[in-house]
Amino acid sequence: MQNILIKVILKIKHEGIKKAICNYVRKTKTLKKELAIIQKYHLIDEEERLRQKNYTFKCKEKISIITPLYNTPQDYLIELIESLKKQTYSNWELCLADGSDESHKYVGAICKNYIKSDERILYKHLEENEGIVGNTNKSIQMATGTYLGLLDHDDILHESALYECMRAIQDKADFIYTDEMKFKNDIENSVDIICKSGFGKDELRSHNYICHFVVFKRSLLDGMNELYRKECEGSQDYDMVLRLTEKAKKIVHIPKILYYWRVHAGSVSQDLSVKRYAVDSAIKAISEQLNRTGDKGKVHCNLPYETIYRIQYEFTEHPLVSICLWGIQGINVKKYIENLLDKTSYRPLEIVVSTGEEIDINDENIQIKNIKIKTDKNRYEWFEKARKYMCGEYQLYLKGACIPENENWIEELMMYARRQDVGVVGTAIKSKWNKVDFGGAVLDRDEGIHIIDKGLDWGNQGYEANMRYVRNITALTSMCMMISRKRMEEIGGYSIELGDCADIDFCLRCQEKKYWNVWNCFSAVYYSESESVIDFWKNVNEFKIKWRDKILQRDEFYHPLLKELKKM
Repeated sequence: MQNILIKVILKIKHEGIKKAICNYVRKTKTLKKELAIIQKYHLIDEEERLRQKNYTFKCKEKISIITPLYNTPQDYLIELIESLKKQTYSNWELCLADGSDESHKYVGAICKNYIKSDERILYKHLEENEGIVGNTNKSIQMATGTYLGLLDHDDILHESALYECMRAIQDKADFIYTDEMKFKNDIENSVDIICKSGFGKDELRSHNYICHFVVFKRSLLDGMNELYRKECEGSQDYDMVLRLTEKAKKIVHIPKILYYWRVHAGSVSQDLSVKRYAVDSAIKAISEQLNRTGDKGKVHCNLPYETIYRIQYEFTEHPLVSICLWGIQGINVKKYIENLLDKTSYRPLEIVVSTGEEIDINDENIQIKNIKIKTDKNRYEWFEKARKYMCGEYQLYLKGACIPENENWIEELMMYARRQDVGVVGTAIKSKWNKVDFGGAVLDRDEGIHIIDKGLDWGNQGYEANMRYVRNITALTSMCMMISRKRMEEIGGYSIELGDCADIDFCLRCQEKKYWNVWNCFSAVYYSESESVIDFWKNVNEFKIKWRDKILQRDEFYHPLLKELKKM
């Protein structure tokens, strides 16, 4: 209470009482509006409840809920068990491994009392408390289901959680995760939601965004000694998710709030301080995945964000990079190139350009190819003709007036473009108004193309700090993007007939081939002209015809609730 009072006093002192009151009223109205949207999104009515209960699945897999107990508060334990009993899908078992001490014998008493009326609840008192790692592994030993779900002892499942997971299981999913909500006392009035992206290998390496609620096929544990490893204690969940998603054949994200994460004194959700050993364990878990998959690199915290990680992938060779410049009309091309090179550390480079200016750069590591080619259709006709003159192993498409924010921008792009599982790599783009002009692009049935975080203040971290880590995305822009020569030839170059959207088309064709498209915030460029990225995607008719079905589907990197709340 004292802390709240101090905050109020400081706010009034900073803003003045009138402005502070106006801001408070405005914020209250916004939260009330958001609450109504969120409630409609995650709460179900009796009609839907009955529909789910009466739904007949072709194959009713048993889901074992894994819950280690330790001195669990009585009310929390009862609410947890009741949330299982309210599930609209009935083929489950709750595996409770109890490491509570002598002064918390009521934990066992409550569990045994529930067992009398529901044989789906299994309970075992452990002779000694082995911590979250050991107790979880003991709980798994009790399980008989073909799928396992992880539920912390002080949290609650949404009543539709297992039903929704079974729908994904029917569609061959072997690893499933959902959205979640933090709450204190009242679930119905919470607006503290955590909405997640579809699965992305690079985003998962950046931070543990999957977390709760996780359900996976038990067979994914084959060949593993234990689900949780003692050496990764503190980040055991992160290590587990990294290892299981490596093995999973079909990973599904259910974009629904199906897990309620309780905030209370002593809970992980409440404790915002980061313990060093937990950070070290997370770095260890990511580093071990790099070793397992043959991706050499060093993992660091992206300070000041201790739980967001940045990988410096190792590469010793420095192959030639071809930069294809476009959109240079009206600028001093020679001066622009000199400025570009001054802010670029990578060498060797060749710059392919079509200009009437004479350009001579006195640097043996820089080649300028001034090719007089007439192009009538669009920039992609220029790209396709210019590609015949490019000698680099990596091709970088760049619009004039884009200047790097950091000297190692090309190295950052190449770290990903050189990987065998990557299609296109792109940058963050800052506008002349110091706003986000490009944070990656997604498809949307209403807008056609939506740019993540467009118009956000450049210094803003974005939703769940999404402007501060490398993530996978649907599409990137030829304003600034890199592709390996090998990938370009495999995919087949740009489709000139698709007009302004041939770069998005190329990204989608990479996706079809199961390659990751990567947006890298650590490679950023400043764009000095008034037109924005979206202005270069105006001629979309042919694109919309070709990718109609894809556009009508939900883009896994654009959350429907965040869209409604205008959070991205």
